[in-house]
Amino acid sequence: MGLLFRMLGEVDAHVDERRVDIGHIRQRCVLLCLLVDLNRPVPPDVLIDRVWADTPPAKARNALAAYVSRLRRSFTGVGEARITRGPGGYMLQADEQSVDLHRFRHQVRDARKTQIPVDAVTLFNNALDMWTGEPLSAIDTPWANQLRSSLAAERFSVFLDRNDAALRAGRHAEIFGELLETAQTHPLDERVAGQLMLAQYRSGRQDHALETYRLMRERLGNELGVDPSPALEAVYVQILHRDAGSPVGPWPSTLGRHIPRRPTRLIGRAGDVRTTLTALDESALVTLTGVGGVGKTRLALAVAQEAADRFADGVVIVELVPLDDGAAVSRAMCAALRFQPGADLRPDDALIEFLQRQRMLLVVDNCEHVLPQAALLMDRITTHCPDVKVLATSRESLGAGGEQVVPVRPLTEDAATTLFVERARASRPDFDPERERTGAVADICRRLDGLPLAIELAAARMRAMSTADVVRRLDRLRLLSGRVNGAHPRHQNLTATIDWSYQLLSDQEQTLFATLSVFAGGFDLDAVHAVCAEPRMSEDDSVELLMGLVDKSMVEVETGPGATRYRLLETLRAYGRERLADTGRLAETTTRHAHYFTDLIAAAAAGVRGAQEAEWIARFVTEPARYTTPDYDNLRSAFETMVTVGDVDRALRLVISLPEVMFMRIGVHCGEWAEKIVQIADEDHPLYSAAVGTAARAAWFAGRYHRARQLVALVPQRSASADVSYCADPTDILADIALYEGDPAAALEHYQRELIAARVATDPHRLVWVLYNITVCHAALRDPGAGLAAGNEAMQVADRVANPTVRAMALCALGRALAPTQPERAMTLFEQARELAAGVVNNWLIGVACAEDAAIRAVHGDPVAAAGIFADLVDHWEFGSAGIGSYQWDTLADVTRLLARLGAHGEAAALHRALVEAGREPPLARPAATERDATPASNGHDAVALAKIALRRYV
Repeated sequence: MGLLFRMLGEVDAHVDERRVDIGHIRQRCVLLCLLVDLNRPVPPDVLIDRVWADTPPAKARNALAAYVSRLRRSFTGVGEARITRGPGGYMLQADEQSVDLHRFRHQVRDARKTQIPVDAVTLFNNALDMWTGEPLSAIDTPWANQLRSSLAAERFSVFLDRNDAALRAGRHAEIFGELLETAQTHPLDERVAGQLMLAQYRSGRQDHALETYRLMRERLGNELGVDPSPALEAVYVQILHRDAGSPVGPWPSTLGRHIPRRPTRLIGRAGDVRTTLTALDESALVTLTGVGGVGKTRLALAVAQEAADRFADGVVIVELVPLDDGAAVSRAMCAALRFQPGADLRPDDALIEFLQRQRMLLVVDNCEHVLPQAALLMDRITTHCPDVKVLATSRESLGAGGEQVVPVRPLTEDAATTLFVERARASRPDFDPERERTGAVADICRRLDGLPLAIELAAARMRAMSTADVVRRLDRLRLLSGRVNGAHPRHQNLTATIDWSYQLLSDQEQTLFATLSVFAGGFDLDAVHAVCAEPRMSEDDSVELLMGLVDKSMVEVETGPGATRYRLLETLRAYGRERLADTGRLAETTTRHAHYFTDLIAAAAAGVRGAQEAEWIARFVTEPARYTTPDYDNLRSAFETMVTVGDVDRALRLVISLPEVMFMRIGVHCGEWAEKIVQIADEDHPLYSAAVGTAARAAWFAGRYHRARQLVALVPQRSASADVSYCADPTDILADIALYEGDPAAALEHYQRELIAARVATDPHRLVWVLYNITVCHAALRDPGAGLAAGNEAMQVADRVANPTVRAMALCALGRALAPTQPERAMTLFEQARELAAGVVNNWLIGVACAEDAAIRAVHGDPVAAAGIFADLVDHWEFGSAGIGSYQWDTLADVTRLLARLGAHGEAAALHRALVEAGREPPLARPAATERDATPASNGHDAVALAKIALRRYV
């Protein structure tokens, strides 16, 4: 007996031929909400907003609970569906095939994947046949009405895809009548017109097809003021030359939340926000286009803020500005998602696989400089990831399948004037437009074409001149003519505005502005002086010049918890690079930039081993919660520069500095740099083995053991290099792989051999690292007390050096050895270790200390507190895009054992199975639940998600 739900028409449910009573409209709306988010929890507040909007009853939660209770009773005994209540809210659990909307989407996905046009037509028709009328009929709430519009747009997109498939299959006669009707109801839809033209031509009516094109061109010109698109033009040319018998293809088918705050309000864009939100409802890919400086990014962020609640997995901002290589687009997106692709898939393939499980909005900013690669990736995402929408910004459209373009126009005169006055008052609080020459502000705004960046630059000049002065300078420098030699037409006005600002700078300011363009992302005062200062220029001179550029709005100030940082707007940066290239100093300055950041991270790698560890880390990691360094892009750029110019020695120096500064603090996503350089460097280079160890340690951290072995194999013999990081010795990685693959005895034997050499050497980090790992091996051998001598020795070594990381590592080593016999003391040691590690943002040691502390609490009478720590820990181990790495698997094993103690046998069995299938040591001797009782967890990401849900019940 199967229970079937319908939404694509009246919202109802049936068992066989019998209709299930699901109550009145409000109760029906609750069911609709749960069906849309099938198998996903929906918070009560979201349900209340969807059902009652702005007029909920006084006891809305009670009413909601009553509706859910009645729905439960309606389904009892009539099918597999059931409604549950968990920490995330109410959830309807049922087979997706039991809901017509989800069946429809599955069918459409299959249709879009098939390569056989006839089969695609059948699948598309089967999907369209599921629609029995207007979707969600009889339900009238703002949310339902918005959903209805979105579903109608989705159906229309499928209808058009079906038409394309039918045309490819030669079945134009079958769709001819429908196309005629659709062309009447969608008179400005160029895709419909193109399909109708092809159907007419292939039915022997070439003259009708050409007339359809003529009428469409006329309507587009009269009503929208635009010409036909290249796609429609191509169909017209095919027909004109009697070459329209080939398959149709001009219109391909479509298928954590951190939104940066802006210090100033968005002016004049309310209508654009509404238009873009509507476009997102209708299309999986929306691109905001317009000239640089028109405000595309600001608008995109405002739209993302408004739309955030529509996406269960939130909004992710992907900034492509720092990229110089289009091949890095997928990597940039992975980094923004904090997702580390495995070694077995190309980054873009892994990205698609990851996004197929997400319901989110991707805001992909500044695509124009990597347009071909971005377009291909956006096309794949919108085709294969049905619950992901993309909002892109670019100076031109991507040209990807299913893209809906929203042009971002200059501001209206009123909005531009408001913007000018507000920004002028920010520069000069006493600015009063009424005291300026009559109409001067409006005149400036008109002659600057309403471009926000140009207006802001002009308004900033109010600090030093009047509006009349600005008008005169605009005239004299021909900044309104749009005739900047060599500039692209769409860049002329803004280029002129930037050029005007540039001409107002002194010679020294111009030189500094141009050299600042070599920075990727932001920079601080030290970097400015080291990279950009002229010979014999003092640091004070550099500061004065930089402040002059800040005052003239050529440089932005970024304030935060660390040192003040600065950055150029991307358009200004691009302009500055052109000026720097004109002087012939681009290569020289880029090299200085690369040398500076290589020397800086090398100094940091040495500095973090001493008493100044906290000071060095504060320089590199100013926002610990975001697991990033503000100079990540500068380091990447420096590395790429050295690879490009063949400076392998410096590239190796940079790479071997990564483990202690980066891996343990922000993650291993920069490990790919090490992998790249070891493919280039000579294996006889004295730093080669250290670089291999760095690459292998990154792969190990991410759980990519096979790749780690491959890398270690590049070093045939043990290296004697003194430059290798204490945690990146290649032979250590092999021992750690043995440990995590179930052979702790082999790992212990390795570290006991290493202990002899480490005692002779003078590096306390290496010695404590070896002793720490000896305690890990003994714990894995189920005899943690055997590591007590190593733990005590580690503390003795740490007491002799004033280094937080060394001491925290030693505390963890001793705490692990004492855990079975002195649990209270061990927990105190772990808390001390956590505090020390937090002070130097050592996220690796923070995780280790928390994991050990939670494991003790789970065994010694405080499992609820342990659940709370583990709930935070599974999030913590995702830092730095490390994916499902080695320490995450350890934590999942501990969580499995804890859940079994707490009686959550189904979840424990599911996690147990996931660990076993991943090749990990079985955490349970015998799961209490059978596999049939266990909640599925098909991979590491599913296991993490399951652990989070299960643990939240006890927090």
